[in-house]
Amino acid sequence: MKYSKKEIGELLINELNKGYNIERLSNWADELFFSIRGKRSSEIDEILRHIYIMDTGPEFEYSEKELRMLAEMLINEVPNFIKKIDDMKLGT
Repeated sequence: MKYSKKEIGELLINELNKGYNIERLSNWADELFFSIRGKRSSEIDEILRHIYIMDTGPEFEYSEKELRMLAEMLINEVPNFIKKIDDMKLGT
């Protein structure tokens, strides 16, 4: 069974409800990335990579608001969700 974007969005909301902590969220995404290997799409790979690199520097960080928006976009299966979040960060 492959994980859906909706499932990843729901998991992300659950993690955010535990509190916004970049290191913990990065570790969560890293662990999930490797634990569901073969059970995810390339889109989910991209989502998890964007989250697990947040702890490598401030230029890679997403705010809690951005992550919640990302989770909602995943749940609602909005196309091009990463680009939309990145465009907001850049103010375009």
